[in-house]
Amino acid sequence: MIQDDWWPRTGGGPVHVKELSTALAENFEHQIDIYTRALEKDGEQYSSSEQFADGNVTLHRLAPCTEYWNPIGRATSMFTPLPRLFLNDYDIIHGHTFLPAIPTRLGKIATDAATVFTVHGTAIPSGVGRDTSKLAGIKRRIERQFVLEFDYDHVISVNNEHVGLLSDHHTNVSCIPNGVDLDRFSNDLERGSDILFLGRLAPKKRVSDLIRAFERVESQFPETDLIVVGTGPREEKLAELAADLSVSERVSFEGRVPDEIVTRHYATAGVFVLPSVWEGHPLTLLEAWASGAPVIATSVEGIKEFVDHRETGYLVPPESPDELVEGLRHALNSPKEAREWGRNARRLVEEEYSWEGVAERTNDLYTNLI
Repeated sequence: MIQDDWWPRTGGGPVHVKELSTALAENFEHQIDIYTRALEKDGEQYSSSEQFADGNVTLHRLAPCTEYWNPIGRATSMFTPLPRLFLNDYDIIHGHTFLPAIPTRLGKIATDAATVFTVHGTAIPSGVGRDTSKLAGIKRRIERQFVLEFDYDHVISVNNEHVGLLSDHHTNVSCIPNGVDLDRFSNDLERGSDILFLGRLAPKKRVSDLIRAFERVESQFPETDLIVVGTGPREEKLAELAADLSVSERVSFEGRVPDEIVTRHYATAGVFVLPSVWEGHPLTLLEAWASGAPVIATSVEGIKEFVDHRETGYLVPPESPDELVEGLRHALNSPKEAREWGRNARRLVEEEYSWEGVAERTNDLYTNLI
């Protein structure tokens, strides 16, 4: 497995790779090496190797050790796994979007291993949610090259939205969604009335829409606060927005919190809100469902195909605080109905989104390639 980032940087990619690798090792006796970058954050260096699944999964953090956005670290990460790939007799090289496309593709050229590439989400069809910097166009062309033009033996999409696009450029394409660790999340705590967002505070998440919607409902629900868990480039701007709207005392920015606090937030939230403009297949959605939390989410790619409106959640248009206001009012005024969405969703993840099931489908794919 090749994954661009790892803890302390949070996100769905590291969770997916760790959980999938562990399930593949425990259920199908695979020996797995994970190659990722050594990272530095807040003066701390994260460069040591780790092992999971009784030593059957080994994480290798490859030098140089830099901050995530450091251009030297990003550039070298596309080539540092190559000596390991060439020297070890791997059956499968499995890269995960999107910089690992380079070592995955070169591994296909230089070794006998079959190559698999997982697309966790892409804005190639529309460009929505991407940055507006002068380099945005160049970045998008690079992503198109990595995702669509490189040759792999099999491509996986975590949602059905992109299967058609990928099938236009690749012969073998499958949809295998994310999974969730059901044992980690509890749905037996007393549920309150707070509104929860949990995720990276990045532009595509549109947490600003949630803060604006909350400002319009907070006076109607004096016992309800907005809890924002996560870090990211928009954190300071979002705090300023809450202050400008005079809701700072009701909006809690908690930053990165320990896993046990994350699970408690999910288990006690009155409603979990995901206001993104696009997603791949968000792990936070599955985690909220596994906790039985009522969900309000935007009707966008990576979400709308998974959420059954007013059955497993409540869908609103993206970038529409007015519609989000109505969704919040409905959920908070009708807690019995909202909690029924959560119960339905918990049953759904039990049936369809376990990591064991994801690993089984991935193992079947591997078996057909080797």
